[in-house]
Amino acid sequence: MWNASWNVNTTGTHILTSTFMPLLLKSPNPRLLFITSGTSTLAGTENMALPVNKYPPRGWPKTGFSVPAYRSSKTGMNMMMREWHRTLHEDGVKVWAVSPGFLATGLGAGKEFNAKMGAKDPADAGEFIKTVVEGGCGEGCYGWRGGAALVIV
Repeated sequence: MWNASWNVNTTGTHILTSTFMPLLLKSPNPRLLFITSGTSTLAGTENMALPVNKYPPRGWPKTGFSVPAYRSSKTGMNMMMREWHRTLHEDGVKVWAVSPGFLATGLGAGKEFNAKMGAKDPADAGEFIKTVVEGGCGEGCYGWRGGAALVIV
């Protein structure tokens, strides 16, 4: 699980970005966007209102909801995004990490279960991400149903 999470969310994302960077740099208005997770911020782990941050009961093995591999890989991706921003700053590339919020997708326990837990429609997230990519967020935009665009320009 750990290697698969890092391969998809961090390593694979970096390789794909590196591969297509020559094409991106030819753009008159280059933009680079990474999809992150609100569960991947270090400060966010202190929010005990989030189910993912609840303390498990005493004893071993631990049971219940736990996604440390996913959260860690997205945290690593956030740092990678910061490095891309630093690397591409003088090239004028706008770099974002967007957390679309909790969505009713097939990830985790499944679409229906996630929806029952309050997850939002993925189409709404798509509109939010489209707004960011098309320049609808200048120095920052926050507030889409728990999602946020972390804008670095």
